[in-house]
Amino acid sequence: MSTRTRSRRTYGREPLQLSQLNPADIDMLPGVQISIVCRECHSWHRVAGRTDLRVVQHGRGGGERCPGSNRQVQADLTPEGWLVRRRRQQQDALRAETRRPTTVLKKVPTPKPPAILHIAQPRPAVPAPTVAERTQQWSNVIEAVEETDARRAEPLEGARGPIVPLALPAGARPIGQRTTADEVLAASPLRKRDVA
Repeated sequence: MSTRTRSRRTYGREPLQLSQLNPADIDMLPGVQISIVCRECHSWHRVAGRTDLRVVQHGRGGGERCPGSNRQVQADLTPEGWLVRRRRQQQDALRAETRRPTTVLKKVPTPKPPAILHIAQPRPAVPAPTVAERTQQWSNVIEAVEETDARRAEPLEGARGPIVPLALPAGARPIGQRTTADEVLAASPLRKRDVA
């Protein structure tokens, strides 16, 4: 008969502190059992226990036991704290072009264009013509003016006199006079069919 004394199991390695692990390697969503990525085999495993938290015992391929199984875990991180760290890590992983700036940049007002009167160049001052210059200008065009007046006095060949409107067809009205509703009903072919 053996005389072994029952003692608490001790583990030769330091416990894993959740606050020291990468937030992407931890799953602490509310309502779900805590899971972490094993440091040895790099696969996801549950953390079991109420007061003494340990990574669930697991093995590698071929029936070999993983040295990271049954390792003690120290829960020094709350689910809310883990979620904040995880979101910050995801934000930092985004490219700079996709991230929103933390400060709102004010729109620089565009400069207003100057008024037209400030853009346009002033016209050079033209002196008023003297009487002698004005007389000379009129004498240069007097012959063309007299010729035009003479042509206007000649009667036009083949032209009609004052513009006369064409004769309207029977029953047509000038554009300014509108037909009344009774006249429209009287002229309607549907009305004539009902009466017959």
